[in-house]
Amino acid sequence: MRSRMITLATLATLALTASAIAAPSIARAQRLFRSTEPVELTFTMSLRQFVRERDSTKLNDFGAEMAYRDSAGTEVRIPVELRARGHFRRQARNCGFPPVRWDAKKQDIEGTLFQGLTRMKITTNCRPGNDDYEQYVLAEYAIYRAYQILSPLHFRTRLARITYKDSAQATADVTSWAILREDDDEMGRDNNMPVLDQPGALFDDLVQKQLMTTTLFAYMIGNTDGSISALHNIVLLRDTTSFSIHPVMFDFDFSGVINARYATAPPNLGIRRVTDRLHRGPCKTVEEWKPIFEHFLSKRAAIDSVYDAIPQMNPSKAKAAKDYLDEFWKIIADDRRAKREIADQCQKIGM
Repeated sequence: MRSRMITLATLATLALTASAIAAPSIARAQRLFRSTEPVELTFTMSLRQFVRERDSTKLNDFGAEMAYRDSAGTEVRIPVELRARGHFRRQARNCGFPPVRWDAKKQDIEGTLFQGLTRMKITTNCRPGNDDYEQYVLAEYAIYRAYQILSPLHFRTRLARITYKDSAQATADVTSWAILREDDDEMGRDNNMPVLDQPGALFDDLVQKQLMTTTLFAYMIGNTDGSISALHNIVLLRDTTSFSIHPVMFDFDFSGVINARYATAPPNLGIRRVTDRLHRGPCKTVEEWKPIFEHFLSKRAAIDSVYDAIPQMNPSKAKAAKDYLDEFWKIIADDRRAKREIADQCQKIGM
C-alpha cells in the first residue's frame, strides 16, 4: 500500500474538532460582497518602509489606517495591520508593489462594510501607473467572477480602487485597481466546511465533480500554476459529515487568458507559453466529461457578460479574452477534439 499524507486517521482526528472549527467565532461576512460596484479605499501607513522591506525573509506587520465612505458619505476609519504576502510578486525584482494582506480586530470592524472579515487578502497591481498591469488586475477579477458562475465553491471577491498614502509624506501616493478576496478560513465558514491544510491529496481523495469542474476551468483559462498535492493556489475544504474533500482554486494571473508579460509556463510541463492549454485534470472518458461540458456550455453567455460588465476593462482586452475562450468552447462542443485534447491528455494520479 502506497504511503499517503492524507489518511482516514488524519480525517478522523480532524473530525473530532469539526464543530469547533466550522462554527464562526465572528459575525458572518456578507456586506462587502453584496455589490459588484468597485469600493474605494485609502490606506495610510509608512509606505516607503513597507515597500522597501518586502524582500525580507521575516515579513513585518505595518500599522495602517483603512478609510472608506459609507452609503451616507460618512468617512469610516479602521485600524489594520498590513503585511506583504505571496512569492513571485512580493519580490522587488519582479514587481514594483507586492500583494497585501490586512488584519483587523473584531471590535474595529463591527458594523462596518467589512464586518466578519478580520483578515483580507488584496491582489494588487504589480506595477502601479502602468496601464497594462492595471488591466491584468481587472482581467483576473473577471476570472474570479467566471469561476463563481461555474463552481458552487469559490472565493468571494470585490473590485477595489485603492490609494496607499505615506503617513510621513515622504513618497507619492500609489493608486491602482485591486481585488479584495476573502480569507481561506472565511471562505470555508461561508460554505460550512473547514480548510484542510494537510498536503498530499491525490485525485482519488477528492469529490470528482468538484475536481473535474476545477481542473476543466484551469484548462479553460490556460492556467497551469496550481497544485492540489502541494496546495499551491488550491485550497481544500473538508465536509465534516461525509469526510469528502473539495478543491477550490485561486490566483489566476499566470493564466493564458490574461497573458501577462511576466507570466511564464512551468518548464517541466512541456509547453512554451502560458497561452498553450494543457489539461492536467483526471483521466475520464468523454462520456464522463459530458455533464461537466454541458454545464460549462450552459454558462457561456453568463461568462461573456462578465467581461461586458466591467466598464473599466479595455474593450480590446475584453475581446482578446473572449477570443481566447472561444477555442475552449469549440473543443468541449466537439467530441473528437474533447477526446484528443482533454480525455486523452490527463493526469492519472494527481497534480
